[in-house]
Amino acid sequence: MGMFTRRGRVTADVGDGFVAGEAAALQIGLSAALTGAERGSSAPVRVDLTFETEGGEHVVLVCRNHTVGFVPPSHEESVRAQIAAAGRAHLATLGQVYRDGAGWRLWVGPPRAGGFPAPEPGADTLAPPQRRIFGLALPDD
Repeated sequence: MGMFTRRGRVTADVGDGFVAGEAAALQIGLSAALTGAERGSSAPVRVDLTFETEGGEHVVLVCRNHTVGFVPPSHEESVRAQIAAAGRAHLATLGQVYRDGAGWRLWVGPPRAGGFPAPEPGADTLAPPQRRIFGLALPDD
């Protein structure tokens, strides 16, 4: 196997789907993963997602090279088992980035035509990052 050999993709089984956690803390990543036109639209944006652990204690979701969410505790064991079974292949699924109030959220799983459910309790535990301009922290409003 050469240095530039591509890794395969395995489709994850996420059942009916779920809302990813830590949206408040990952607004910068969610926004950065979207194009300007996608950010300007009120319609949910379909995206390809990859699950990664990188040896960490949580399973993260990556979209367009940006970390955009965490797998909530209720789905983590199943996803970890699928990552292990995939071996060197990427474990992937579909998702939708959607507006939720003033921010963005991530749906993981088959596209939804209607609204999105609320995230499960305890899915959002990290604080939003402090606002900065040119690396300098701005005071909270």
